[in-house]
Amino acid sequence: AATAAALGLDFALADALPPNAGDRDVVIHASGSGAGAAAALALAGDEALVVEASWHGDRPVTLPLGEAFHARRLTLRSSQVGALPVEKRPRWTFARRLGVALKLCADPALDCLVEPGDLAFGDLPEALPNVLGAAAGASGLCYRVVYPA
Repeated sequence: AATAAALGLDFALADALPPNAGDRDVVIHASGSGAGAAAALALAGDEALVVEASWHGDRPVTLPLGEAFHARRLTLRSSQVGALPVEKRPRWTFARRLGVALKLCADPALDCLVEPGDLAFGDLPEALPNVLGAAAGASGLCYRVVYPA
């Protein structure tokens, strides 16, 4: 909730959403749980797009694709970022994508996504449990790892 507020976004857990919340044009799901994915489908309005941004690894995920999924004509799309759609590749070269990414990295509004301070590469074995476990008091979602020169 604090990160969303820092970005100027509203935040609510799925079970605390207002009754009229289920009419969104685009829903981005990133909780990593099947229940969260089902909630994303429920929040989508008719003919909406649900973007699945979670990584489930090798775990199977059960989704309610019966019910009203087809009648509401929902689109479920993966957010896989390894390649662009063929029709966008000529306009979005590697250099252009890198330029946009670097520009976004320089935006101070996104500083709330990065844990303050640097983490030395050599300290990773000791620090990794805290990094992966979202250590108590961690304010960012990402860590900046500094490699030796």
